[in-house]
Amino acid sequence: MKTFTQYLSESTKKYDFRVKVAGGFTTEQEASMKSLLNKYAVSGFKKTGTTPIQTLPLDFPQVKNCEVNIYEVVLDYPTTQQELTEYLTSELRVNKTHLVVRSPFEHTEEYQHNDPKREGALLDDNNYSEAGSPNFEDYYGDKYNSGFVKELNDILKLQRKARGEEIPTESAAKFNTDTDDKQPSLLKFQAEDLRK
Repeated sequence: MKTFTQYLSESTKKYDFRVKVAGGFTTEQEASMKSLLNKYAVSGFKKTGTTPIQTLPLDFPQVKNCEVNIYEVVLDYPTTQQELTEYLTSELRVNKTHLVVRSPFEHTEEYQHNDPKREGALLDDNNYSEAGSPNFEDYYGDKYNSGFVKELNDILKLQRKARGEEIPTESAAKFNTDTDDKQPSLLKFQAEDLRK
């Protein structure tokens, strides 16, 4: 049986962050940022890129006409984005409007991933390989319609049951051509008269 310290040593968790710095950021500042992050046991530090100069950079609403340096940081010691922002801005002497720490799993970061570039237009592909292989019966057709109607009927039955109403039973369609006492109805006589 394992001891608690063995379990603790085996359960290593990594903490991913994306540090963005607006404006000029020298290699000396980059090296000092990496050494400052050693406080949190850095296991990964990589500059992923620099954006072109933009009028209004995405994460910096108060900054205009500058580039943004982006760093991927992996830490072994737990910390928060706010704590890391405060620590880096104070130690690097960078204004808080010029440094942002984000989690790579935030919604604002997910759509910024670089997708692989494709060659040519999408409509040039006669096989439409990007569409995958969908099962069209799941979206339209007789089978889909009958399943949809059945689902609506089930919902209606549940609503009626919740209100305490009587749920009608499914039976064969009955046409009112004969009366209860098995006498032919007037409609039947009129239809026969019209045929003559």
